[in-house]
Amino acid sequence: MNARPSLALIGCLLLTLLVAGCPQPIAPNSTSPDIELDGTPYHIRGPVTHENLSVFLLCSDRQDDRNFLTLDEGLKSGLVKIAEQEQESVGSLQLENQSDRPLYLQEGERLQGGKQDRTIISSLVVPPKSGRTPVPTFCVEQSRWVEGDKGKQFGFTVSPALAPKGVRGSAKIEASQDRVWACVAGQKGSAEKQLKTKNTTSSVNELIDSPEVRGISDEYAKALSGALDGPEGREAVGVAIVFNGQIEEVNVYPNRALFAKLYPRLIQSYALQATLLKDQPKAAESVTAAGLAQFLKKVGGKEGEAKSLDAHNQVKITEWEADKFQCTTRYDGQLVHWQVMKKNGQGDSARCGILAAPW
Repeated sequence: MNARPSLALIGCLLLTLLVAGCPQPIAPNSTSPDIELDGTPYHIRGPVTHENLSVFLLCSDRQDDRNFLTLDEGLKSGLVKIAEQEQESVGSLQLENQSDRPLYLQEGERLQGGKQDRTIISSLVVPPKSGRTPVPTFCVEQSRWVEGDKGKQFGFTVSPALAPKGVRGSAKIEASQDRVWACVAGQKGSAEKQLKTKNTTSSVNELIDSPEVRGISDEYAKALSGALDGPEGREAVGVAIVFNGQIEEVNVYPNRALFAKLYPRLIQSYALQATLLKDQPKAAESVTAAGLAQFLKKVGGKEGEAKSLDAHNQVKITEWEADKFQCTTRYDGQLVHWQVMKKNGQGDSARCGILAAPW
């Protein structure tokens, strides 16, 4: 009798090892719960997990055909220009979309240059051939108010990762410049201690663009990229992000084409947070698709009012219960961003490194 294993058996063993080591595409599952958001039904699929970070996809066969240009595409092609206002202001920058496509600005975009590094406060869309238009921003670099190498111009950052949730929540929900600065300082201090990152400036860009954090961000994005493969991924327009067993944030977009561009950047925005908190206690029970569906149902809370960002964009922020905020952004009346963001509470200081920014 031949004791050597057959080639077929070896092949099966190798395939098993490969599959075990890689996050898999989300398989179709007709029993997964559905949820209706802003009048549109979505199928919840997942999760796919890497380390202590998991994602669920929100899928829909109702997608519009708008062909959005993203900010990184616009800056790299030279079709989008960003600079300080003529009457310089921390809370606003001057942007021009010279392309013939609507420009999508994602909340948490990090900009480098001018007199202070900035972040975009809220998602919005800038029309094609817009001319010079103001864009609301917050500073993510305390103290500096002198022009750098780019003069008054701004460019894209080294890493495509969005600003961390703590920075985005402090800016968009709290509308507090002081809390943005405090959150940046807290996370930079935590990363310097745990990851040995440099901390020589007050800018969040130094942290997110550092080799140490870029490596972590790329690892998580690559590991979870497979979630968009397969038939379910082709209908994905949104994602729920869970780490340490807690739902942190849900984002939904108009179509799969835009979502696919933003998906890895959303993952990257959580990679640092997940790494810094990987040793924190985990939830006793894992989040399920049914649990996510329940999370996305409003229970009580205060109804918000729509606020104009400019002539084309409105954002409405509604408090769901005491610790969840739902944000809806519309461009010329059409939905461009639907979001739920969880506030973690004053006692959960590790997410920003301080008590003052409980995101």
